[in-house]
Amino acid sequence: MTIKELEESYVPFQCMIVSDSNRFNVESVSTAQYYLLNTLNKQGSKTTKELAEMRGISQSGISKLTKRLLEKKYIIQERQTNDRRSYNIVLTAEGKAFLNRVEDFGNEIMNLIEEALTEEEVHTFSIMCKRITSLYAKRNRHT
Repeated sequence: MTIKELEESYVPFQCMIVSDSNRFNVESVSTAQYYLLNTLNKQGSKTTKELAEMRGISQSGISKLTKRLLEKKYIIQERQTNDRRSYNIVLTAEGKAFLNRVEDFGNEIMNLIEEALTEEEVHTFSIMCKRITSLYAKRNRHT
């Protein structure tokens, strides 16, 4: 298969995913904000400092990310009882509902992949996705 053939196959696939993502993401939640919500969902409430350390960004960077999520009522800030200057960032029911909508979208894509591919092809596709993602991450760490 030539690069041109790959392009002819991949570009429509990519456009389908991006188009569906754009249709779905009318809520304007960035990828970084999604990761924060997902972290809170999986690990429970965190302080701004803990989230900053986990994401490798400044506390002011986390504050910028959380501002929009607070406006959308996807998270709330609860003052810590042991340190009145510090807040816990807590996922709300609205935030959980958003994550459920994202999960439903992801399940649609997974169902398409399972329907279109054999079990062996799914395994191969998974390996290829991991390899491409790893290379992409490695290249973007150095830029």
